[in-house]
Amino acid sequence: MAGKAGIDDDIMSDINVVPLVDIVLVLLIIFMVTASFIVKPAIEMELPKADTGEHNERNQFSLILGKSGEVAIGKTIYTEDQIPGEFETRYTAFREEKRAAGIKEGRTYSETDLDRMASEELTMVIQADKDVSHGRVIHFIDLARKTGIMKYAFNVEAPKDDAAPVIPAGEGPGESN
Repeated sequence: MAGKAGIDDDIMSDINVVPLVDIVLVLLIIFMVTASFIVKPAIEMELPKADTGEHNERNQFSLILGKSGEVAIGKTIYTEDQIPGEFETRYTAFREEKRAAGIKEGRTYSETDLDRMASEELTMVIQADKDVSHGRVIHFIDLARKTGIMKYAFNVEAPKDDAAPVIPAGEGPGESN
């Protein structure tokens, strides 16, 4: 009896899962933190700030205008001459997607219906650097509207602090100098 004190001859047959879960959670946190640093936009830009805004990802694409004249749709950079063709491609692809969805549901759409749906649902989100001129932004809106893309929105950055916006006297809504 004296020799058997403190010796356990039983084989441990259970797996201790707690350290495994701890390690997996630490790796997940590390992955999430580093993933935010890996994402790099096609064009470096500083978006204007806004206190209000909406977020909608359905039926939309991004037009990115850099302060040095760069133009991109999504992550692909284009020359300015290529943009009308790319707008047309996206407009046509959206119409064909709607046509295919209608056929799948047993519906047929006329060309007029497809044009109406595209003009009402397809949205171009404009991400322009704050130093891009107003005229340049309007130029691209005009190109999109000529294609049939009638809806557009502007991507802005919310301010970092919770301070209320300051509107200088005489420049409030509905007032002009």
